[in-house]
Amino acid sequence: MGVRTEEQAEHLMRSAKASIAVEGLRLNQKQELLVKKCLTGAITHKEFIKRALELSRHA
Repeated sequence: MGVRTEEQAEHLMRSAKASIAVEGLRLNQKQELLVKKCLTGAITHKEFIKRALELSRHA
C-alpha cells in the first residue's frame, strides 16, 4: 500500500463512507482521522491496527 495525497485519501474516504452508509454505519471524527493518517502514510498499517483496537475498546 503506497502513500497517497490528501486529495486521493479524501476520494477513497468518500467511497468508503458511502459503502458503509449503505449498511447503516458511519465513522466518527476520530475514526475518520485515523483512516486518513494511514492512507496518507502518516502512520504505518501496524500503528493503524494498534490505534483502531484502542478506539474500539473505548467506544
